[in-house]
Amino acid sequence: MKHKKVELTELFYDLVYVYAISQITGLIHHLHHGVVAPYAFFSFALSLIIFVNSWMVQTVYTNRFGSNSLVNICFMLAQMILLMISATAMSLDWQENFATIMLPMAAISGLLLLQYAVSYYQTDNPADKAFIKNFFVILGIRTLVLAVSVFLPYHLGLLCAAVGVVGTWILPGVLGARGHAINAKSTQLNFPHLIERLSLLVIITFGEMIIGIAPFFKGEVLSIWSVLIFMIVASLFMVYIVEIDHLIDTNRKELTGNRAIYFHYLIFFGLSFITVALSFLEQSGVNLVFAASVLYLGIGLVLLGTLLHNCYNKISHRIESPLRWQLLLIYLISLVLTVLGRNVEVIILTTFISTLLMAVLMVRHNIQKS
Repeated sequence: MKHKKVELTELFYDLVYVYAISQITGLIHHLHHGVVAPYAFFSFALSLIIFVNSWMVQTVYTNRFGSNSLVNICFMLAQMILLMISATAMSLDWQENFATIMLPMAAISGLLLLQYAVSYYQTDNPADKAFIKNFFVILGIRTLVLAVSVFLPYHLGLLCAAVGVVGTWILPGVLGARGHAINAKSTQLNFPHLIERLSLLVIITFGEMIIGIAPFFKGEVLSIWSVLIFMIVASLFMVYIVEIDHLIDTNRKELTGNRAIYFHYLIFFGLSFITVALSFLEQSGVNLVFAASVLYLGIGLVLLGTLLHNCYNKISHRIESPLRWQLLLIYLISLVLTVLGRNVEVIILTTFISTLLMAVLMVRHNIQKS
């Protein structure tokens, strides 16, 4: 399959997500009695889903129907302005800023709906028209629900927004699994372009993690532990990049790409959890069992989301059961050691060793299969 070029305007569009992801991750940076409050996790999850899903819908549109035209660029710039407004209003006190967060996101859904409407009237392909109708439903529901939620009492509006966001987040996967209006006559998804776009957003998220660990490199705290923390991040990056950049068969034909999209949600959640967990290690008063649990929840999600892409791998590069069991065993042993250790140095050292071993196993697998 010919690789559709990732345009510079797409990369510029991604830049606003550097700020948005930073703001969203900040929702679970605040400790209360050594832990993060459940409401903060709820706010974080809802925010990450709605922001990343907006990015996903735009990416799928660009992949199938978009071009580097002036009209599409204007749509993307308008979305960026709205994203900046919503992300800036992001805080733990959603009640005060609820309208400022939700109305721009409703407007973004409306702009995405308008983009699909333009393509609907431009195409003569009946299969494409049927495919686009799915997004009329998905984006129409989301736009209406988010707009209405602002005018309801706060708690009812929050519930309405949560149900609408989660429902329309799941709906593309349901429609894709059932093959609704998606067939070989539709405009072909460009799988290499999709994988490249997803990996670029992951790299942005790794960038947020690098910013998060920067305080460990200040002169007064710089030590061997700073280097080991960096190596944890580098090892996780190697695990991801070996799978995505070396093992996947990008020449395969995909109708929807939904599995790769949903697998990446696990990775985004995982990287955000790792970012905050590592930052907790420098804070006094943190519950170390909680910090270790969040850290390994994140590592587990990144590992799971990455390995699930095995279904896309070249037949010769498939990850077989022995390697999966080795990675799982390393993960479980290190999880137990860090939770029982209840010591910052034990957490860092154990996590460094375990993530390095995971990276080595993945690199060795790639070398052996190449």
